[in-house]
Amino acid sequence: MRILLDKSSKIKLLNCLKKKYCAKDLKELSIKINKPYYTIKKWFYNKNRYLDENIITKRTRLNIIDKKEDNWGQIKGGKITYKVLVKRYGLDEIRYRQSKGGKKSLLLREDESSKNFKVNINNPLFLEFYGALLGDGWLSVLSYNYGGEKRNLWWVGISGHRILDKDYLLFMRQTARKLFGKTMIIKYKKNSKAMEILMCHKRLIMFLNKNMNFPIGKKIDLKIKEDVAKDNQKMKYVVRGIFDTDGYLGIRLGKHKLYGRINITMKAPRLLQQVERYLKNRGFEPKLNQYRLNLYGIKQTRKWMKEIGSSNKKHLKEYKTSIMSS
Repeated sequence: MRILLDKSSKIKLLNCLKKKYCAKDLKELSIKINKPYYTIKKWFYNKNRYLDENIITKRTRLNIIDKKEDNWGQIKGGKITYKVLVKRYGLDEIRYRQSKGGKKSLLLREDESSKNFKVNINNPLFLEFYGALLGDGWLSVLSYNYGGEKRNLWWVGISGHRILDKDYLLFMRQTARKLFGKTMIIKYKKNSKAMEILMCHKRLIMFLNKNMNFPIGKKIDLKIKEDVAKDNQKMKYVVRGIFDTDGYLGIRLGKHKLYGRINITMKAPRLLQQVERYLKNRGFEPKLNQYRLNLYGIKQTRKWMKEIGSSNKKHLKEYKTSIMSS
């Protein structure tokens, strides 16, 4: 049991303990009762701090303000975590996870599939997933307190339009399952046309951050890992992933011919410069300003779809429909 004492009772108890254990100060008392010094200090000098009931001598009369169970901190931490998870994943998903696995599933701890975690950066599926993260993806670490212990939730996610990008996000979800053995959950944002797929995967986030230089949190000064950017074969799939999340394809029929345009818009100048360099090496003629890279003309559009391609149905549909109707 944990108890909360008023100020005078804390002083009284402290003096009694010093006398009982022949301790001159808190440090000496902490040694004799086998408790950490900073714990003792908080007990007696923080007015809101609850004490362990076992340290109270039976004959000491004290004014007890409140009592709580020993695990009250864990209960409080669990409630806070639950609210955070509901906000991130949605109540329906949390209830589903509770029905499948209870507390262990709710807290989204690392499962057995993460223990043998390996990434093959030569795998086209991983490179495309990496490109999608560079486009509309993110990594985040949320810290919370659980029973006085600091814990983290490691999230990786990709966002998109709930209608236009739904098929693509489901494709990325299948890709993640094949690559990492985990199923990304689907969340539809309220009062918005956005949706996202996300999962908890600490080892993946650590790999992306340390090995691929992908930032956790805000994507500041974003760029492709340099050895990947210099490899044209790898860049094909990375650029495809970027295009499928942050790209646009448009084709229109003029009086006598088709007009095509492809662009990628991102607030990542260094990344766009890397994509520009790759495209020039492949014989494209890109036009780059600070935040947008453009390809003009139906020839370049056809060349893109033939050599780089797309896994996003909205791009494939636009291309096939326009070409077939011309």
